[in-house]
Amino acid sequence: MDEIHENQLSEVLPYQFEPKPDQNSNCSEYFTDSESQSSSNEDIGMKAFEAANAWRLDSLKWCHCGNCAVHNKVIENFCCKEKSLEYDEYDSLLSQAEEAGHQCLTCLPEFAENMLSQTVLKIDVCRYLEENWPLGDEDIERTHKLYHLVAYQRCSRWIFQILGKKRRRPFSSCIYAKIRQQFASPDGLYYTF
Repeated sequence: MDEIHENQLSEVLPYQFEPKPDQNSNCSEYFTDSESQSSSNEDIGMKAFEAANAWRLDSLKWCHCGNCAVHNKVIENFCCKEKSLEYDEYDSLLSQAEEAGHQCLTCLPEFAENMLSQTVLKIDVCRYLEENWPLGDEDIERTHKLYHLVAYQRCSRWIFQILGKKRRRPFSSCIYAKIRQQFASPDGLYYTF
């Protein structure tokens, strides 16, 4: 870099503007501190949320639709009627369900046909296997996990349409209960979408 020809003065050369290693040594520390600070703020918020709603793990007093079940995580223990207050998408589906005489959105034929039908989900499982191959033997043996995954994906698309990458919203307890009932895990372990 010390010897630049006079014809190259106006050219950008490789590594010409790279910082020297000791110039920005604190830069990486700054980013990791800010990232850890934001993740610690999220952890504090999640712990406060879990503490305020821990009572949901003890009973089904919060269920208004009659199809909910108590799950291991606090965030999974909300009724679809409670979610409708938070998300407009649930409200519109619940309106459809109530017009059809149902108390829960999992009673809609659309839900059963698209999220609980193994023949419908089989196509999505095959697509998932093509995109994520090779899988370990333990993943292939646990086909219920693959069916949960694609059922949750379809359900998210059904309720929220397209959320975008790494943007997730929890489902209501009744949705988790119906999908887990349909595709039961032999070891009782379930994964959330």
